[in-house]
Amino acid sequence: MNVDRKPLAPYAYLIGLAGLLFAAGWYVVQRQTDLTFQFAIGLGVAGLAGGVLLDPQRVRQALSGRQARYGSNAVLLTLAVAGILGVINYLAYQNPQIWDLTEDQQYSLAPETLALLDSLEQPIEIKGFYSPDLAPSRENIEPLLERYRIESDGLIQISYIDPIANPLEADRYGITRDGTMVVIQGDRSHEVSFANEREITGGIIRVTQQGERLVMMVSGHGEHEVAETDETGYSQAERALTTKNYAIEQLNLASQAEVPPGVDVLVLAGPRAQLTQVEVEAIDRYLQSGGSLLAMIEPSLLMAEATSQDPLAEYIETTWRVRLRDDVVVDLDSSRPFAGIAASYGAHPITDRMGNLATYFPTSRSLELLGSEDGVGPVATALAMTGLNSWGETNLEALSQQSEIAFDQGADFGGPLTLAVAVELAETGARVVLIGDSEFAANGDIFGAGNRDLFVNSIDWLAHQEELIQITPRQTTSRIILPPTVQAVGLTLLTVVILIPGAVIGFGVSVWWRRRRAG
Repeated sequence: MNVDRKPLAPYAYLIGLAGLLFAAGWYVVQRQTDLTFQFAIGLGVAGLAGGVLLDPQRVRQALSGRQARYGSNAVLLTLAVAGILGVINYLAYQNPQIWDLTEDQQYSLAPETLALLDSLEQPIEIKGFYSPDLAPSRENIEPLLERYRIESDGLIQISYIDPIANPLEADRYGITRDGTMVVIQGDRSHEVSFANEREITGGIIRVTQQGERLVMMVSGHGEHEVAETDETGYSQAERALTTKNYAIEQLNLASQAEVPPGVDVLVLAGPRAQLTQVEVEAIDRYLQSGGSLLAMIEPSLLMAEATSQDPLAEYIETTWRVRLRDDVVVDLDSSRPFAGIAASYGAHPITDRMGNLATYFPTSRSLELLGSEDGVGPVATALAMTGLNSWGETNLEALSQQSEIAFDQGADFGGPLTLAVAVELAETGARVVLIGDSEFAANGDIFGAGNRDLFVNSIDWLAHQEELIQITPRQTTSRIILPPTVQAVGLTLLTVVILIPGAVIGFGVSVWWRRRRAG
């Protein structure tokens, strides 16, 4: 009895095709030729072979008939097209090109950046510290960073690190905020908190600059010590500066009555005793030669020795036209009433990049801008201001006795209060930043919101490092989408839903009718 096996051939072909497709999918996902892959390949080959054995006559007809000739032509044409596409892809891979098709050239580098990249001689690495929560931010910056890599001919390499999964690498570069980048060349690094072209290019310039910038911390008056690691120490502030290639040294003005040459920034970090007139005169000579000073002065209530005659306060008022008020800030908008919160910032390079980061100042005094008497001289800008729900308490005796206090109209200073001021003297290039608190940059508070940014940005501005390069600004094209009118919506609906489909159907019906009549 002969059994017709031909009807089984299509099923064998289906089994073979399914096995091969499964093997291909398995390899794409697993990237390995394990036992499952081998079994699927074997099943595919066996199925195809079984189909041939079950119906060999159909195979012979397919290979010798007219369909075979047509099929061979199609195969040759397909192979030719695939070969051409393969050559094109190979050439494109060997000679990569990127076109910025955005209207405002959003992902194109400025001419100043391109000139800098052409001058690079040593490789640079940019590490982006992005957790999975900031994946969208990373995707937005990737095209720009890729431009840096391509335009530098590979001298700039880009890598991304999850600071949560790899905290040791984040700690190595002092990363404390997710979404931060670090530009590295050799043992020099620069932290980039805001991922844009100006900041990234500025970071490249800073790590390629030779030499360090010198910051001197005045000592001998009970100031915060950079060597101390407790809550009152400045070890974290020192670390934040050294990661940006600042060298930190100490200066005792009592034993050395001159600021040495080469000091970029002089820092007074909360002296607990008043400076002498001789020391103030040494600071004045340094500033008159174009130096820079960061003076963080606590309220007199917290100073170990405070008199009504403070040489430093008098010098700042007469020369720099800023008064250090003898008060303590009370801010009812703060969870700690004696910690003033910066509710707003002034327009200045120090605070332009602060965004919505709030800065708080424990036990701060307020500052008063007096203005120039003759219309010339130092130009002062208020950097950080409290809200309306605050005042400067002048009854220091009540505060020292921890008595109940309240705003006293006519005696206390009403809010908003100025907590930080930047002053610049154009004639000499001298710069001064005055802050009525020093604890905001101590270890216990420096990582609070924008405290670290305000401290580091102040040092950068004082060291004339706030803008190392001017990037040509791009004009952003504003687009306004106007809602369509009722008539426009109706016309669109009529055209898309009725007229175009109706025309296609009508054309098809007419072709069918003509063929029917002709046949």
